[in-house]
Parts: sequence; structure tokens; C-alpha cells
Amino acid sequence: MTHPWLLPTIIAATPSAFFLIFIYLYLYKKEGQKALLAWSICWIFHLLGYLGNIMNVGGADSYKYFPAFSIDFLRALFQFLGCLYFLNKSFSRPFQILFSLAGLWALFLDIEKIRDAYMIWPIYILIGGSQIYTGIIFLRTNNLIPSLGKIIAGWIFILWGLHVLNYPFLRFHPEFGFIGYFIAGLFRFASAIVILLVFFEETKAELSKTEGNYKKIVDTTLEGIWLINKENETTFVNSKMAEFLGMSEKELIGKNLYDFVTPDATDTVNKRIEERKQGKAEVHDFYFRRPDGESVWLLMSANPIFDSQGNYEGALAMCTDITYYKKTENALKESERQLSTLIRNLPGIAYRCAYDQDWTMEFISEGCFELTGYSPSDFVSNRTITYAEIMHPEDTERVFQEVTEAIGKNLPYQLLYRIYKRSGEMRWAFEQGSAVKGENGELIALEGFIADFTQVKLAEEIMANSLHEKDILLKEVHHRVKNYLQVLSSLLSIQLEQVEASNPTQVLTESQNRILSMAYVHESLYGKHRISDEFFPEFVSRLVDSLLKSFGHRKEEIQIFLNCESLPIKQNSAIPIGLILNELVTNVLKHAFSFKKHSEEKILKISFYKDGNWIHLDVTDNGKGKSPNPKSEDSMGLELVDLLTKQLKGSVMDLSSEQGTVTRIRFPASY
Repeated sequence: MTHPWLLPTIIAATPSAFFLIFIYLYLYKKEGQKALLAWSICWIFHLLGYLGNIMNVGGADSYKYFPAFSIDFLRALFQFLGCLYFLNKSFSRPFQILFSLAGLWALFLDIEKIRDAYMIWPIYILIGGSQIYTGIIFLRTNNLIPSLGKIIAGWIFILWGLHVLNYPFLRFHPEFGFIGYFIAGLFRFASAIVILLVFFEETKAELSKTEGNYKKIVDTTLEGIWLINKENETTFVNSKMAEFLGMSEKELIGKNLYDFVTPDATDTVNKRIEERKQGKAEVHDFYFRRPDGESVWLLMSANPIFDSQGNYEGALAMCTDITYYKKTENALKESERQLSTLIRNLPGIAYRCAYDQDWTMEFISEGCFELTGYSPSDFVSNRTITYAEIMHPEDTERVFQEVTEAIGKNLPYQLLYRIYKRSGEMRWAFEQGSAVKGENGELIALEGFIADFTQVKLAEEIMANSLHEKDILLKEVHHRVKNYLQVLSSLLSIQLEQVEASNPTQVLTESQNRILSMAYVHESLYGKHRISDEFFPEFVSRLVDSLLKSFGHRKEEIQIFLNCESLPIKQNSAIPIGLILNELVTNVLKHAFSFKKHSEEKILKISFYKDGNWIHLDVTDNGKGKSPNPKSEDSMGLELVDLLTKQLKGSVMDLSSEQGTVTRIRFPASY
């Protein structure tokens, strides 16, 4: 006989089973924990148990087919599994054996319709024991945070387990069945609620722990975190971001993004904000202006933020300070620019090439166009021509051997060789370079510089020729000095014949002038760094000045007009021409102006010029004219002029008149 309150009690507890099933399934869908799924299945069997009890108490005939013990067993099994999952405990082998045996025993009882209290007692001992064990784990576990919910859950499971152990004995007193059902329902619902309570406590603790970890990450990260809303106002920054922008975190809250943007960068920021609104994420670098006036460069990973309806709410940026790297990059770019400018303006070729027979160029500067006539791109990777192809064939093998020897000795190399320009012109090249080796000593490339050495080679050739010419000149000087001494000896011998009839002082003076004339010729020819035959203008000027002093004339007394071209003449002709001019000017200064008064105009003109194949030497004065019968003391000078003119294969012409005298010496230009 059942108590009249038993059926209402069971029916009242049934909705709670539906409620708890949906709660556990919803949480499982959100959290994905196996414990929630196990508890959901557990409450499904609770619900089935309620339905079976309703049929039993209501007297339904179909109850005899209802597996009550198997359902109780499965309910307890999944509840126990859910608690083990939640507490991070394993379902060990002894439990697996016990529950397997109990499950088989419950299935046997249901099949055989056995209702004997002593036969069903082992099942409920296992169920009650597992619940007591679960309560003890709740009380003693360190996997859960210390809380009141954990303690309540532990004692509820222990008390519920003790109540389950009494179940077989209560079956002998059906009048108290409604009390058992009521207490059992209370434990079931209380355990479900307290499990949810502990679950939410753990979730909250885990969330707080996660938030704490996130806060530690945010606070300790080396990256700045900057969050703005859709009005571009700052809603959050971490300490590192505040450090980047030179303000405190509190000061930055509410600050607009554009407060840190320079006017020239506004358009760029507008464009990027529009891209965020369109859902585009981007990694870029940008510079901001700090309140202290300094600029900071940040590498930003910017991502848009949208609400659940897809509306733009703002943007989040992870920022790294790259100011130092930007300065370094700018300095590197400036250094590269300077190096590029330097290399571009070097009068030669800077290169990097492979160590092979073709000298395959990896890099070659723009100076190669000036030296070779080819553009740099022609040589790089042997695109058009190899560098070895422009080298003189006779130098190719020698150059490669010298480079190989230098590399073997770990020394720089210096090379001198010939190359052919694109136009076919041959040039001399001087190259200096060295090997570039890796960390393990392997040869990577060759680097060096090539300069145009042509002018130096030409200078060397000129110097060699000059030395040779000087050597020849020295021998010639010795020879000419000997000849000059012979000429002097001859002149003095001729003069001695007239010493008795002449004034000795005059004789010595004329001899001195002749010697000085020869000396001037010699100095004009050989007194310069470079030998020159165009000596005559310089010689005439010095000779006239010397003769004026010798005969006591001042420059102011006589107007001197010199019209002497710089004509190349043979050195053998220089001394005769010099002596001729000496004699002609001497005669003018001795005789031409003797009748003129001091105030009268005195003119001396000397012209040296080329007319066709002849060279003319004209000495003109405005004196009294040449006497048809010269004095004996002057005859030697005139004879000397005739003699020297014949030596030059030339002739003497006298063009005298009342207005003066013109003496013209003419000789072949080729002599």
C-alpha cells in the first residue's frame, strides 16, 4: 500500500529533471566540457526513473517491463563520471570492474523481474558508495578553489550516499516510501544545483585567473596596445603604449587619435580608418607626434572591431616602437646614398665579381661606361659581354695567374693590363682588389677597383723619351761646346790679325759681344726644362739689351721695334744666326746714328719671319746709310756675316738709302 502523497511528490519532481537536462546541455554547448555532457545524460536517466516510478505508483500494467535497476545504475554511473571529469580524476580500473559487474547484475535483475531486497542491495551499495566517495573527493580535492559551494557539494553527496544505502531496507516499510522519494528527490535536485554552483565558481575563478593572466600579459608585454572607438577616441591603452606616446594611461583615455597625428599625415590616417571600417586589417609603420614635440615611429598591427550585428565599433592596434630602427634605417639609407654617389663619381670601376675565367660581374659601378664604353648591365651576369672578352688576349692568362697567386697567399692583388673599349680603342687599366671569404674560409667573390691607367702609361713613355732625349742632348751639348770653343778660337785668331791696326779695347769688346751672343743662343736653346728650337724672340731681346749697354746707349735714346716670329729652326743654324745678328746690330750701334743729334729720332728694327720656303732676317735703321768703302776695322764683321750666311746656304742683301740701311739675310727654311 502506497502513501497518497507519494505520487504527487514524484510528479512534482519531474519538471526539475527537464529543467536540469536543458541547463546542462546548454552549458555543454557553450563550454564543451565532458562533465556537463555526462551530467546531462545522468538527468535523462533521472527523468526516465521518475516516469517509471509514476507508472509504478499509478498502477500501470506496463511497469513490469520497465528496467528500474538498470536506469538507477546508469544514472549513478554518469553522475559519477561527470564528477570525476569535473574533478580531473580518472575512472580507474577497479571502478571499471565494479561498475561493469553492477551493471550486469542490474540488467539481470530487470530481465528476471527480481524484486528481493537482498538481491538488489549490492547495486545500491555501489551507488551509495560511489556518491559517498564523490563527496569525499569534493571535500579533499585541491583541483577546486576553496569555497562554500565545494563543501556543500561534498556533504550533499555523502548524505545522499548514506540515504541510498538505506534504500533496500526501506522497501520492507512501503508506508514510509513517500519520505524516501521526497528525500531522494531533494538530494538529486540539491546535488544538481550545488554542482552548477561549484561549476560557476570554478568558471568565475578561471575567468578571473585568465583575466589576471591577460592583464599581466598586457601590462608586461613589450608591445603597446591601443584601443579606439568609432569616434577615434582612446578607450584603452596599456602602460607600454602610454610610454610610447609620452603620457600616462589616465591622460590618454578619451584622447583622439588625431591629437597625435601631424597635419601632413591626416589624409593617410583618414584612408586607413576607412579601411578599418571596411574590415581590412593591416600591418604598417607610422609616426606620431608626442606632446613633448618628439616623434615616435611605431610598427602597428591594426585590426577592426565589430559588434554582433556587424557594426564598426573601433579598432585595436598592437604597436612596437621602431624609432631607433627608423633612425638607423635612415642613417643606413643616407650612408648608402653617399656610398652610391661616391662610387658613381669615382673615376673608375668599383666591382664585385666571381672568381672564374670570365670574371662574371655581380656588381659593377657606372664608371665602367667611361672606361669601357659598355653600360653596367652589359657585364652583370655576362648578360651582353664578359669582362674577360674586353681584355687584351696577351694579358688574360697572366692576369688570372696573378690573381690566383694572390688569393693563395691571402694577399690583395695589383694588376696592370690592357683592355679594348667598345669603340676598339685600347686603354691601360690598373686594378687592385682582394678576395671575399666566408666564415669557413670559402671564397665567395672578388671585390676591387679598376682605374684608367692610360695617361700614366703615356706619361711614363714621355718621361722615358725625355730621358732619352736628355741623354742625347747632353752628348750634343758636349759636342757643341767643343765646336763653340773652336769657333771662339777662330774668331780670336782673326781678330788678332787686326789688333795692331785697331783699338785693343774695341777688339776685346767686340770679342766679348760675340761670346755673349753665343752664350745667349746656348742659354735660349738649353736653359728650359724642355728643349725648344723656337728660341729667337727671346734671344733677340736679350742680345739687343746687352749690346745697348756695351756701346753705352740707353733704351730711351733708340726706339727698338722687334717683329720676330717663333719659327722652328735647326739647332745647327742657331749659332750662325746669332752671330750674324750680333754683327749687324753692332754695326748699326757703332755707325748708323753717329751723325744724329741727341734729340733726333733713332730707330732700330729687327724682323725675323718666314716667306715661302725662305726665312728672312732684316735689320733696319734710320741712320746715314752704309758707306761704300767700309773701314778696315769693320771689314771683319762684314766678312764674318758673309761667311756665316754662306754656311746657312743663304745670301746677304743691302738695301741702303738716304733714310737708312736695311740688311736682309735670307736662307732656306729647311736648313
